[in-house]
Amino acid sequence: MKKISLLILFPAVTFAFLFQMAFVGSIPIHVAIMIAIFLIAAVFWVSEPIPGYATSVLILFAEIFFLSNPLQLSLFEFKTGKNPPPNVFLSSIADSSIILFLGGFVLAKASVKTGLDRFLANRIIRRFGTKSSRVLLGFMFTTGFISMWMSNTATTSMMIALCFPLFRVLPEKEPFRKALLLGIPFAANIGGVGTPIGSPPNIIAMSLLKQQGISVSFGSWMMFAVPLALVLILFAWLLLLKLFPENGSLEISVEFDEPEGGTNSFRFRTTALIFLGTVALWFSENLHGIPAGVVALLPLILFPSFGILDEKDVNSLEWSVLILIAGGIAIGVGLQQSGMGVWFSEILKPITKLEYAVGVLFFLCGVALLLSTFMSNTAATNLLVPFAFPLSASILPGSSVYLLEICLGIALSASLAMSLPVSTPPNAIAYAVGGFEIKDMIKAGLPIGLFGLSLTVLGYFIFL
Repeated sequence: MKKISLLILFPAVTFAFLFQMAFVGSIPIHVAIMIAIFLIAAVFWVSEPIPGYATSVLILFAEIFFLSNPLQLSLFEFKTGKNPPPNVFLSSIADSSIILFLGGFVLAKASVKTGLDRFLANRIIRRFGTKSSRVLLGFMFTTGFISMWMSNTATTSMMIALCFPLFRVLPEKEPFRKALLLGIPFAANIGGVGTPIGSPPNIIAMSLLKQQGISVSFGSWMMFAVPLALVLILFAWLLLLKLFPENGSLEISVEFDEPEGGTNSFRFRTTALIFLGTVALWFSENLHGIPAGVVALLPLILFPSFGILDEKDVNSLEWSVLILIAGGIAIGVGLQQSGMGVWFSEILKPITKLEYAVGVLFFLCGVALLLSTFMSNTAATNLLVPFAFPLSASILPGSSVYLLEICLGIALSASLAMSLPVSTPPNAIAYAVGGFEIKDMIKAGLPIGLFGLSLTVLGYFIFL
């Protein structure tokens, strides 16, 4: 009953109030419509009366109905110029950033199916030795690296499964067990910031920047984000060792099974070749000029062609996540097309001094971190990133660096919220395994998130 009331009453009351504001001349009609769409999206994404991806579809429908005005109602006609056609909003679903993320899904699916992910994990972890602190670093580094290229949820599941033989050897009350169980999801969250395909917030930020004519290549993103991820993983590692010190000196022998079918099979070698080739093309985008989204189409063609992925595999991809991301992109498009960005910039004119720049950046990153602690980091980024451009235009007009820093700051901060089991799927997976309490996760996750927030804001001074 509560869900039905929220679904019907909240949109009705929101639109009625904002339409009233428009009729008395306080707000332009199309700005009022976009504010209503934004508020409905925010409430629905937080409370989830319907799935998140359904809210994204609702956003697209509302923008087309009110802003494109296919019924040609005089009330919704633009006073100057024509209403934007529906394909302006529908293009959010086929945005190049969405295709890039889809390519990452396909690479991850093939890697899991052929055992390439386990092969990489085995080879990397073994190089860190047998001392417990080094084993923890090996697991965290490996988890972070793999999470740059595939779902951090799947990576966490795999890496925790690889830990089970160690848990059988370790004493039940050994504090190092907590360090290992927490280190894996934390590293998965951190690793996701390292590449554009590592986490949905990254794609949302890249898409908005592209809408404003700022192109961020795959390699450029990694030049900023990978050092941040490395520093944070090292910080998390040291913090976990401090909070959960081992009893005595532990020596742990790490032995893992090889992938099924071996590493000499045609499917394994082909997957590795396609994976490395795709990543190499993403890295060298500035040299050959082929956009990362176009390169992402290659795995979609090659894996089915070589029989590595079949129709069932493609159907099992996380399509709902792509639609959820499209909702955030659609909000950015609506912000532009409705004139809400210009209107919002006018409201913000009193905040035009340079000294406000760092404060606003820190505030937005802090809000992203706070929201993502209790809700989906994708939804939080969807809500905050579209306001980056009007804020940037008001505080530092014409500064692409400040706009870039706001977008990156929001996306990265949203991915670094990890103090509760509900904050991220990797946290939830680790908590479900057991072996630690929520207070342990808060004690370790909160300092990591705050330290990451500080580093992100510090990046503003580096790039300014």
